[in-house]
Amino acid sequence: MKIVYFIDHLRPDGTQRVLTQMVQGLGGRGHSQAVVCLNDSWDDEVVRKLQSSGCPVRVVGKAALVSGVGLVKLFRWLRRERFERAVTLLFYADVLGRPLARAAGVPRLVTYVQARNTNYSAWQRWLVRKTTPLADQVVVCTRFLGEYAVQAEGATVDQIRVIPHGISMNGSKAYKDSQALRSEFNIPTGSPLVGSLGRLTCQKGYDVLLEAIANMAQPDVHVLIAGSGEALADLQAQAERLSLSERVHFAGYRQDGPDLLHALDVYVQPSRFEGMPNAVLEAMAAGCPIVASGVDGHHELIQDGVDGWLVPPEDSQSLAKALNAALSNPEEARQRGQAARQKVQAEYSLERMTVAWCAVLGGNHVS
Repeated sequence: MKIVYFIDHLRPDGTQRVLTQMVQGLGGRGHSQAVVCLNDSWDDEVVRKLQSSGCPVRVVGKAALVSGVGLVKLFRWLRRERFERAVTLLFYADVLGRPLARAAGVPRLVTYVQARNTNYSAWQRWLVRKTTPLADQVVVCTRFLGEYAVQAEGATVDQIRVIPHGISMNGSKAYKDSQALRSEFNIPTGSPLVGSLGRLTCQKGYDVLLEAIANMAQPDVHVLIAGSGEALADLQAQAERLSLSERVHFAGYRQDGPDLLHALDVYVQPSRFEGMPNAVLEAMAAGCPIVASGVDGHHELIQDGVDGWLVPPEDSQSLAKALNAALSNPEEARQRGQAARQKVQAEYSLERMTVAWCAVLGGNHVS
């Protein structure tokens, strides 16, 4: 198959990671692929990984889109390349890529919905609902998102296909020394360390995490948050207001996620909404005990009391209670972490994800 992917940008976020996994998996099966990045915003490492898989990246650019010149050139390129399949990811890719692919004669179009887009404005929702019928399939990573896509984005039940994310197990990978990582952030030896990986946005609920830390019975718990985003200044101000500045460490964007996870006592995902977060899958693969909000795909990944702790979203007291329980019972936490690792190994492999995408793009049914 000859496949083209439309995506808003190529910054190092969760959707871009899934795109990279798809390109690598499908490229390994001999499919020809290309990525169209609508905005002129990208991470060099993300682009490198795509190109190293034999997938060229075409950047349109915001100015070219606004002027219309970029859309005309993109349409002509699509017609010339004669792609057999198109996949759209994120808002602008959906509302622009869907009609462009159809107008250019691409015979099969698939849209990928990764989260409940509760942040969309009324006009965005209108455009999504108007263009969703153009897709042959709407792929979601959890059944909860399938229900959302039908109710909020205009998809039909027949369009929906569920393909969970996949992850590569680290196997015998040698991790960085945990004490060295603690020393990097001046975290005392013996102090409990909880942490999270993700964009610093309202969606991720890090403000709820900071409130929980302030309410915890253990006064020496440190927090490590790896990621970048527009909420950084507000979170730093909140940490200072709560007298947590010395115990909350903002690490910025990091490429050593597995090493950070290996150094944590508990992984925390306090999101207000999610699809199927890669960071939680990574924490599961690392055998790290997990405390997460009971939203969306978290329910499919984590069974409360078996392979982690689930708490109500935006409930800092419940979050503090669960963190206290995980840190106070290290053997129970270890057992739940190992159960999570076994689950991800059995059910969320990259091979399974790639096979499912091959079926959807080929027009076959995926249960």
